[in-house]
Amino acid sequence: MSIRVLLSSKHKVVSEGIAAVLRTHADMQLVGISENTQGTQALCEELSPHVLLVGIHAHGTQELDLIQRMTHRDSPQNIVVYSGESDRNTIMEILDAGAKGYVSTTSGIDELMSAIRAAAAGRDYLCQSAATEMMAGIRQSRDGAATVRSHLGGREEQVLRLIADGFSSKEIARNLQIAPSTVEVHRRNIMRKVGLHKVADLTRYAIRNQMVSV
Repeated sequence: MSIRVLLSSKHKVVSEGIAAVLRTHADMQLVGISENTQGTQALCEELSPHVLLVGIHAHGTQELDLIQRMTHRDSPQNIVVYSGESDRNTIMEILDAGAKGYVSTTSGIDELMSAIRAAAAGRDYLCQSAATEMMAGIRQSRDGAATVRSHLGGREEQVLRLIADGFSSKEIARNLQIAPSTVEVHRRNIMRKVGLHKVADLTRYAIRNQMVSV
């Protein structure tokens, strides 16, 4: 059975190029093309594609909203995204929205076809450049965590973990059996060393550097 693909992209010339390639693959059937998110959602309901292929270009907020809607309905849609934005944060936004596959526009067309086949089979897929970017991010996070630990003392690290977990200075003092004034000293030292001065920022810092679990 052919994989039914619906293509959604604001850029007509890109859509036509991808459509031409899809038509050369015997195991795929292009069932429709849409140029806006409203039309895409309507066509998904009408045509029931196996895979929705979405092009996200600069500031693709509408496309991200579409992905979230289509993957959180009663019958979730398998979605593959292609985009020229290949930084780690953008990739994470796309995957967090619910996409099963991501392919950079710098990748070859074979990777896009592989992503469609993987999504149709219910599998996740990252193109090689995206996988490399994500691995670099993981290594960077680990290096960052090591850097934090090398700059913070053992007690400061304990205090930072508890701040990130939502404890007040008095609660931290009771937990660590130290004076509240000592906690405040540690808090000021932590803020000075990491260059942050708000609890929310310290919390994000601790999470980003894998000092607390979420």
